[in-house]
Amino acid sequence: MALYAAGSGISEIKCILAGFVMKGFLGFGTFFIKSLTLPLIIASGLSVGKEGPSVHVACCIGYLVAGWSRRFSRSSSKMREVITAASAAGVAVAFGSPIGGVLFSIEEMSHIFSIKTMWRSFVCALVATFTLSVRAYSHTS
Repeated sequence: MALYAAGSGISEIKCILAGFVMKGFLGFGTFFIKSLTLPLIIASGLSVGKEGPSVHVACCIGYLVAGWSRRFSRSSSKMREVITAASAAGVAVAFGSPIGGVLFSIEEMSHIFSIKTMWRSFVCALVATFTLSVRAYSHTS
């Protein structure tokens, strides 16, 4: 169903951010399969990293949501900025650290990183971490 759902996904996202086109890698099918299997992987307790798949799911969400806007869907550079910000959010959710997510996206993901993209990545990571904290608090009380 979704061939691209296998593996971490970080190296492929780096290729996409470098300009390589991979049709379907950030599509709905990949998002659906990855979002179903990621909680199962985390709940299994096996020594499988959740960070890579979390980044992949976050980038899928960013790509799908940005695709609704003509401004982003017509410009590949704008779409790469959204994917960079989404990768920061994925790492921020995996580790609970918005600044760590931004540093990851600066160091590992993007070759060209503007100050504007850094602030967008920080806001995206902050919102993702805040949402995770609110959801975790609402389930415990």
